[in-house]
Amino acid sequence: MKGDGVKGQVMKGQSQHAGDERIVNNVVWARHTAVNQDCQNQVDVKALTGRGGLAALRQEVASLDAVAEKMRHLSEQSKSVKGVGAYLVVHQRSSRGSVFLRWRQRLGANRHLSWDELEEIAANLPSDLRAWCLRASREAQRLNEEHLQLRSKIKIARRSLELSEPRLYPRSSFSS
Repeated sequence: MKGDGVKGQVMKGQSQHAGDERIVNNVVWARHTAVNQDCQNQVDVKALTGRGGLAALRQEVASLDAVAEKMRHLSEQSKSVKGVGAYLVVHQRSSRGSVFLRWRQRLGANRHLSWDELEEIAANLPSDLRAWCLRASREAQRLNEEHLQLRSKIKIARRSLELSEPRLYPRSSFSS
C-alpha cells in the first residue's frame, strides 16, 4: 500500500516522527538543546571547561538574539524618522526562522523596496535624511549578514554534534 513504512508528517518549520521529534529549524533545535542539555547525552569532554558544545551553542543563540534585538531597535528608529517615504521592517520566515530587515514604502502601495530603490528615493531627500537612510541601509545589510553567519554557525554545530562519535565511559567503581 502506498505510504506504508512512512512514519510522521512534515509541518511548517519542523517534521514530526513517530516516537521521537526531529526539529528541522536549526535555531529552534539549538534553543531546545541548550535548555534541555540534549547534547550532554553524549559525553561533552570539555563541558566543565566552558568550551564544550553546550556552552558554545548557548553563546551562539545569545549572539543571534542580540542581533535580532538590534534589528528591532533599528526598525523602530526608522519608523520615527519623519520625511522619509520608507521605513525598515523586521521580516521573519517562520518555516526557517530566519529574520532580516528590509525597507517598506510608507505611503501608496506600501510595498517592499529593494536596496537600490531606496537609494533612488534617498537621492531626492535633504542631505541629512539621505545620509541617515544610507547609514541605516548599510547597518541593516550588516545585521542581515551577521544573522545569516550566526545561523550558519549553529547549523555547523548541530552537524558536528550529530555526526560525532558518542564517548561512553564506564561508571567509576568509586561512585555509589
